[in-house]
Amino acid sequence: MVENLDTEFGELRGPERIMKWEEDRTPNSLCTLDTELLATLSSLRDCAQSSLLKSAAQTQNYLWVMDASGSIKIAIEEIAVLDGKPDTRGFPRRRGYKHPSEDKKLGHPTLLSGGKARIAGELALDLDDDKLLWVLNANSGRYCKQKPPSKSQVDAAANLIQGMGLAIKIDYL
Repeated sequence: MVENLDTEFGELRGPERIMKWEEDRTPNSLCTLDTELLATLSSLRDCAQSSLLKSAAQTQNYLWVMDASGSIKIAIEEIAVLDGKPDTRGFPRRRGYKHPSEDKKLGHPTLLSGGKARIAGELALDLDDDKLLWVLNANSGRYCKQKPPSKSQVDAAANLIQGMGLAIKIDYL
């Protein structure tokens, strides 16, 4: 058990902003990261290694945040509003291109009902030597932009997830 969450993962920080369309919204895919879910994510990685699914698997972003108690919440990055109607389908990662719904997605604050987080970022499947693997970053624009976590705090979050059973690579950005 971690003795000092503030040192290990970062002091609690509130989101820099919550967008109007995020107020009182919770992603449909919101889950708490546990060993069962991590086993499912490992299976997803393994199933998606085929040439048919490899490209599709790389299109989805997952948001993660660590709450005050050290629990990690995760959800697909979902669309908040599309054509004026609520819609929670995910959308492909942009990789440098602006998606039409870019300004209407449910961000990290919706995983904690606008509450405080220790560290937050993204998890996605990416290629490494032609094999898919999970890549984690701590690049939340809402929780980590003004006060980025240290490398050791990112490593601690990654080690926690790896210790629960998911092989990941860290993208320090």
